[in-house]
Amino acid sequence: MRKLIFGLILLTPMLMSCEEDEDKVIQTDLPVEAAQLFSTSSNWNESLYFAMISWEEYQQMDTLGLPNCPDILLDEYTKEVTLDFLSSTICVQTGEYTRSGKLIIKYDTTAQSPTKKWTMEYEDYRFGSTTIEGIRNFSSDDSLQISEEFIALTARTENELSTTFSGEFLHTKYYAIDSLTTDSLTIDSLSTSPKLISFSSVGGIKGINAAGREFEITIANPLTHSILCYTQNEILPSTGIENWQVSRGENSEVSYTTTYETLPEDCKVAANTILPDGRKLLLNPVTE
Repeated sequence: MRKLIFGLILLTPMLMSCEEDEDKVIQTDLPVEAAQLFSTSSNWNESLYFAMISWEEYQQMDTLGLPNCPDILLDEYTKEVTLDFLSSTICVQTGEYTRSGKLIIKYDTTAQSPTKKWTMEYEDYRFGSTTIEGIRNFSSDDSLQISEEFIALTARTENELSTTFSGEFLHTKYYAIDSLTTDSLTIDSLSTSPKLISFSSVGGIKGINAAGREFEITIANPLTHSILCYTQNEILPSTGIENWQVSRGENSEVSYTTTYETLPEDCKVAANTILPDGRKLLLNPVTE
């Protein structure tokens, strides 16, 4: 009898531990977690257009053609572009996203190979209420396909909740020439000046969220970004699908599927996600 009682005493803490672990999973607020993942995806996406613009294009760029109309400062000697987002700037655009601080884009002046390289660095930068820190690296062999790589970007909320993530992507630019669209691997032979109308992205992100859980965002169907919408400060992809996975412990994870769908209104997009329990959630509801 003593052996049986002693065995139950040893077993009780183990059962309580299992119950606690199960409670942690059950009590996870799935819509809140989905909103956090959506925020991470948006934090990567919102400044992407600024890095798609070449040094030569920035030399002819009008501040009114950029989201939030930042001041454009060019350093001809170092080939450095500083985008300064000032609250005093008058900027009439349909998108309501706000930015402050600076984005610093540095184009490599030393590379002798055909491969062009550049970086984009966040300096005291805020997107909405989120502070973003880190450096993103870009390279291109042909000016139409651009590789992106970054390690340990940090997004920090006003409540000091931090998400750290790394990523690798391939972006493809699409140009319009006399009402035609091309994604050819060269644009040098075209007779007229091409106009960038969109670009698509494939790749993914891995990181640690504010709860200390590992997560991964994978682009299942290429995300398509409209330049016209970016110039109106509308940042969401017009089409595409992302798969999100979040760790729940050793050999366990939950999955979300998020689809971007174009709405009838110009540059408006619905971001719908299917939660792990099968519910469907609109991540960007319109408030009036």
